[in-house]
Amino acid sequence: MSGPHPQSGFTLLELMITVAILAVITAFAVPSFQSLIMLNRLASEANELVAALGQTRTEAIRVNRRVILCRAATDGGTVAAATGCVAGGGRWAGWMVFVDADASGTYNPNAASNPDEVLIRTHAFHGNLLQTVAGNALSGAGNRIVFRPDGLARAPGQTLLQTATLRLCEASATIQQNARDVRLGGGSRVSVARATSAACAAPEDV
Repeated sequence: MSGPHPQSGFTLLELMITVAILAVITAFAVPSFQSLIMLNRLASEANELVAALGQTRTEAIRVNRRVILCRAATDGGTVAAATGCVAGGGRWAGWMVFVDADASGTYNPNAASNPDEVLIRTHAFHGNLLQTVAGNALSGAGNRIVFRPDGLARAPGQTLLQTATLRLCEASATIQQNARDVRLGGGSRVSVARATSAACAAPEDV
């Protein structure tokens, strides 16, 4: 007849060591995971804007009219296109792309008198973390990027090729390269540059 089998398990000391190890791993893993989420969000928003600029240029050539990408207001998380383009400084809530059929520089569709003035694309920035601010050149152009039928962008009322920078940023004092600068150069060249701005300041024009 055999005696009772001894019960196996963790001692209190072993459990404490395991918990301490998990705490150390978590302390390193959580910031890295948060950083990864932030970088993916920035990349996604930058790609969306780059695609919109490409579409704006393509549509201008296709319809042989001016097509504008501009800062837009939002209402309830969606772009309020009816309010038109938003001028001035400050944080962007969203943007929209439209055919400027009457070459007025403003979005004023009218089924009878201006039927070709149509909205092509809109995008609203969600959440409080992402901040979007324009450089001086873009702010000074009424926050409008205007592509002409020749496929080149010129600011409203200007003949020179347009340059513009829009910064997508999440404020952080610890994470490097917490911003993406979407740049338009020479009226048609679009690029994205990584930047670091703890307070998400307006970008310098290049």
